[in-house]
Amino acid sequence: MGKTETYRLRRWWLLVPGVVALGLTWAASAHPDLTETWFSRGIYPWLSSVWGFLPALAPFSVAQWVVVAFLAFCLGWLAFYLVALARAKGARRFVLWRALATMLAVLSTGYCIFTLMCGLNYYRHTFAEDAGFTLAESSTDELAALCTQLADEMNDARAAIDGSPDAYAAARGGFETYAHEAVGGMEALAVTYPALARPLYSPPKPVLFSELMSYADIAGMYFPFTVESNINVDGPFFTIPATMGHELAHQCGFMREDEANFIGYLACKDAEDPLTRYSGYSLAYDYALSALIRADRERAVAVNDGLSEAVHTDRRERAAYLKQFEGPVAEASNAANNAYLKANQQTDGTRSYGRMVDLLLAEARGEGHGTIGETD
Repeated sequence: MGKTETYRLRRWWLLVPGVVALGLTWAASAHPDLTETWFSRGIYPWLSSVWGFLPALAPFSVAQWVVVAFLAFCLGWLAFYLVALARAKGARRFVLWRALATMLAVLSTGYCIFTLMCGLNYYRHTFAEDAGFTLAESSTDELAALCTQLADEMNDARAAIDGSPDAYAAARGGFETYAHEAVGGMEALAVTYPALARPLYSPPKPVLFSELMSYADIAGMYFPFTVESNINVDGPFFTIPATMGHELAHQCGFMREDEANFIGYLACKDAEDPLTRYSGYSLAYDYALSALIRADRERAVAVNDGLSEAVHTDRRERAAYLKQFEGPVAEASNAANNAYLKANQQTDGTRSYGRMVDLLLAEARGEGHGTIGETD
């Protein structure tokens, strides 16, 4: 047996994690009830809490440096094997196999971690099913009433904020204070919706490379390899508390984007801090108003005209900030995100974000109790 064959046999075990992950994914997709009971509510909260314990202790985003290290590894891997191929001469097949084995080992291990810390949760029950929200068709009148209510709540919350939201947040301790309160908000929400409970909530982390995230049109990102909620802190601060709630929802195992938005809104809307409430209502209003514009543009304009001047100012500043990052990078990022969502059973792709409005309407009807699936 030659050294290539011996090396190949020694490296077959590197594919085992990936094969196991594929098997688990198939089983999860075929048995969502078992996925919910045994994994999402049973194994995942504890396993992810243990896996993310050390990264949670760091005051900075460990994820950003894992990404940097991985990119450095890829460049080093490519350079090493290009040099090895140039020098190998008669042993180039062996060098190619070693390069392939290394790549497969990394992909297999990475896919397994992704599956356990994120992927299987795509096949659990939806938050709507678990919490008792019925997603149904609603009239334009209901939608207009929802937008008016959200606008009023947003105006009231903004009126309780002295000065600009950025200055107000800084006076309260900035990102660190709001990250701590976001965890508290999620813990409080878990009392009503037990599916959100977990032993350890890793606090949201600011990303050093936030401007790059803005170019990619990314407000936040859950990173399953460190179980961290990473937040873009480059833009207006009033958007950040809701983004924190969104990413913590992913950490709790709810991977659907529309439901993570809704959970983020729920975590913000009853907070004592007016800026946190303002952030949650702003997020909900954006989606509800967009739906109303499609249904009845005149009524949407009338509702929007009722916003206070302070709210209008904040929204103009946010629009101006986002406009400077429009371009091919953002378009490519959105296309990649769309493909990722479809690959994980969100068949409408980024259009699934619009379903948040149905959840908002269900909540406005008084639905949702957070006790489905619980035993007496």
